Amino acid sequence: MPAYAQLLVIIAAMLLFWAIVMRPARNQQKRVEQLQNELEVGQEVVLSAGIFGTVRALNEGRVEIEVAPGTVLTVARQVVVRRVSELEGKTATDTETGPEDGTDRGASDGPGESGPTKTED
Repeated sequence: MPAYAQLLVIIAAMLLFWAIVMRPARNQQKRVEQLQNELEVGQEVVLSAGIFGTVRALNEGRVEIEVAPGTVLTVARQVVVRRVSELEGKTATDTETGPEDGTDRGASDGPGESGPTKTED
């Protein structure tokens, strides 16, 4: 294979990598940055740690989030990654129903949780 053909393969692979990985990541980063700049008091948001809360106050680089009545966390603006309203559309149908019979069975039994027991003969 000639040298220029190898170079073309490498360039094509780099372009493909950029199109599949880098471009979507950059777009997601821009959306999060825009959200952080548009925060308003009263919005329900999700932090990067998965904590849900309501914006109670905005300072220059900080946000006060109420996570429970009377419990307010002061966090950096950068940890706010989503609005709750954006999540509800994606996960509401996934988590509301259980298996085919429609029951919500929750997670599997963990340590200390009761569940079906095996009877010994």
